[in-house]
Amino acid sequence: MNAAQFVEQAHRFADISRAIILDEIHRPREVTVKSDATPVTPVDRQVEIALRAAIEKTYPGHGIIGEEYDDIRTDSDFVWVVDPIDGTMAFVAGLPTFSTLIALTWRGSPILGIMDSPVTAERWTGIDGIGTTCNGQTVHARSCRTLATAFAHTSSPLYFETPDDIAAYDRIKNAVQFLIFGGGCHAFGQVAKGHIDVAFETAHDIHDYLALVPIINNAGGVISDWQGNPLTLDSGRRFLATGDNNIHERALGILQQ
Repeated sequence: MNAAQFVEQAHRFADISRAIILDEIHRPREVTVKSDATPVTPVDRQVEIALRAAIEKTYPGHGIIGEEYDDIRTDSDFVWVVDPIDGTMAFVAGLPTFSTLIALTWRGSPILGIMDSPVTAERWTGIDGIGTTCNGQTVHARSCRTLATAFAHTSSPLYFETPDDIAAYDRIKNAVQFLIFGGGCHAFGQVAKGHIDVAFETAHDIHDYLALVPIINNAGGVISDWQGNPLTLDSGRRFLATGDNNIHERALGILQQ
């Protein structure tokens, strides 16, 4: 499947999102707490509505999965997965570490991913079989000899709530050299850029990570669930990204102990 044929329109969708967010960024935030205890703002909903409308008009036969509204045509060969603002808490707090995530999947597997950060003016694009860029410049993940010298990231230790997750978090924390928090999806962009060696998460949904899959993979990194399986529309809530296969296998071994 040639993912490149969809890139121009995917960038147009990201442009739509960026324009809405930048227009609203300095206005007071109105926050609603959803049933899952996560926040949502009118801007999240406005962006998703606009993205859905653009996708529907451009590709009326494609499916759409979003964070805020019901899924449509999920049995289509092509399904777009969008997160209008990944990192809503950062957006509400006035921090720049949030992005719009747009993924295109083919028969369940992501083939194109865009992460657009309006405030930092960065846009990562991963295209299967072609490569990964940030603002048009090709980027590459880096190799790391051992976990003991690795620079690692997770969004927050607060996400690790079950005994198994807490134990896995503690093992990784003790295995790596440095562990940083709070970067959200940006941290996975930094894996693709070669600044972070290991990024791992739990308690996330497919709209939080499917766009990251082509970005990491086509930069030469590795991304999977905690069992080492490829991430698809049917994947669960845990995922791991690393700069190379060697460190990925070692991190998986730590998570799975």
